Amino acid sequence: MEKNNSSSEVRDLIDAILNVRMGMKQFIQRKVKEHGIGLTYEMLQVLTVLWRKGEMNQQDIADNIQKNKASLTSLLDNLTKRGLVRRSEDPTDRRNKIISVTPLGLETQKLFQPIFDEFQTVLSKDLSRTQLKQAADLLKHVYENLV
Repeated sequence: MEKNNSSSEVRDLIDAILNVRMGMKQFIQRKVKEHGIGLTYEMLQVLTVLWRKGEMNQQDIADNIQKNKASLTSLLDNLTKRGLVRRSEDPTDRRNKIISVTPLGLETQKLFQPIFDEFQTVLSKDLSRTQLKQAADLLKHVYENLV
């Protein structure tokens, strides 16, 4: 495998990753608005982590969505006021709060599912399973190089 990568190839890779990230966010924001769901992209990031992984403490959520704990607090306050998540004491550390999805939050997941299904369809359009796996493997390798 060739190891001497030019800086322009690396810049192209970085640009491609950033463009995909931005395109994903724009797609989700547009579809959420079209469907009148009334949640911000950042709120959906929190909910998506909880839908996938179940209840978590605030720091784990912050790590998963790459936000600091302080900025996550206002998102959680808003989601709590809307009845989509609840905070409860961590039995192992009372200073910590465990965040979980409420029944209304689970209903919101059902509203969001058609958007997520369309997102996956559009994202994988004209790509074979092999190409998707190769892309995922490549990005995992890049990530592992960085951490």
